[in-house]
Amino acid sequence: MPRRPIDPAELTVGQPLRFNAYDARGKLLMRLGQVIGNEVQLEKLLEHGLFYGSEEECRGPFLPPTPSPLALVLDARERLQALLGDRLPADFPDSVAGIVELVREACRRNPDVALASILLRSDGPYGARHAVNAAIACQLTGTAMALDPGELAATVSAALTMNIGMFELHDQLVALEGPLSNEQQAAVRAHCRLGVARLRDHGIASAAWLNAVRDHHERADGSGYPGGKRGTEIGRPARLLALADVYCARVSGRDYRPPLQPTLALRWLFLNEGAALDEQLARMFIKTLGIYPPGTGVRLRNGSIAVVTQRGPASHQPVVASLTTHDGLRVGAPIRRRGDVEAHAVSEVVNLAALDIEVDMEALWGDDAVA
Repeated sequence: MPRRPIDPAELTVGQPLRFNAYDARGKLLMRLGQVIGNEVQLEKLLEHGLFYGSEEECRGPFLPPTPSPLALVLDARERLQALLGDRLPADFPDSVAGIVELVREACRRNPDVALASILLRSDGPYGARHAVNAAIACQLTGTAMALDPGELAATVSAALTMNIGMFELHDQLVALEGPLSNEQQAAVRAHCRLGVARLRDHGIASAAWLNAVRDHHERADGSGYPGGKRGTEIGRPARLLALADVYCARVSGRDYRPPLQPTLALRWLFLNEGAALDEQLARMFIKTLGIYPPGTGVRLRNGSIAVVTQRGPASHQPVVASLTTHDGLRVGAPIRRRGDVEAHAVSEVVNLAALDIEVDMEALWGDDAVA
C-alpha cells in the first residue's frame, strides 16, 4: 500500500491498528493488530505516523506504482503548455480530453493534494498553470454539485482552453507592472471570441464548451465582456468557470505583487464582486474548497506555523501539520495536529513565502505528492 499520512478517522483508542505505521524515516511505530492503548499513543501516531502497509512493502525505495495525484497535475500542466503552444496541433479534441482525464483522476484520488497544488506549486509558465488550477476548481465544485458528466467535462475543457485566444500574450501580461497599452487592452477584450474561433478551427463543436470560453468574462450584472450579458443569459459552465478563474488568479502571485491569501480571495468573491458573480454558485464553490483550502499557511493558537492538509469535517477545523514549534523553530518533519484540540485551532492565515518557509508536499501527503 502507498505511503501516506494517517487519517485521524482511522484511529480509535481501544481498537487494533488496521495497518503497520511507520515514521518518516521508516521506523516502525506500531504493528498491524496492536491495540491503541491510550490518548498519548494516539497523539504520537497522528503527529509522526505514516501508513506504509506491510513490512514487505516497506522494504526498498518508496516508489508509487502509478503516477501520484500531484504528478498527474504537473503532467497536465506540461501537456497543456505544449498543446496550446502548437499552432497546428494534431487531434486537438483528443489531446484536451486526455488532459481533462488527468485532472479528473488527480481530483478523484486525492482532492486535497489537487487543491494544495494550486497554492504550493507556483512553478512553470503561468498560462498553463492557471488553466489547470481553474480546471481543478471546476472539477471538484462540479462533482460536488453532481453536474451531468457531459456538462462537467465541457466546463473543465473550457477551463483548460479559456485563454487560448491570448495564450502567447498571457505570460507577458502577468509580468507587466504598469497599465496595459491600448493594443494589449484590445487583445484582452478580444480573446474570448478569438478563443472560440481557434477552438472551432481545432475541431471543437461542443456548444457548452465554446459558450463557456466565450462567456467566462461575462458578469451577472452586465458589467462583463464581450457581450455584456446578464443573469441567466450566461450559462452555468461559464458562471462556474468565472469563479474558478477569479479565485485562481488572485491566489497566484505576480512579479509586481504577492499572492492573495486564499481565505481573502474566497471572501472577495462576495465582497468585491457583489452582484457581478453568481452568489449561489459562489457559496457552493467556497464550500467545496473550504474556508481554509489545503495548502493554506496558518498560525495555530499554540503559536506554531502550520499548513492545512485536509479540509476536515468542519470547515473551521481543518486538519493541519505544524512546520515550526510554538516558538518558531523549524521542525525536521511535519507534526500532524488534531483540529478538535483547542491549542491546534487556526488563529490566523499567514504567508508562508513571506516567512521563508518552504513546504515539502511529499512530507505532508506521502506518495500522493511525489512529483
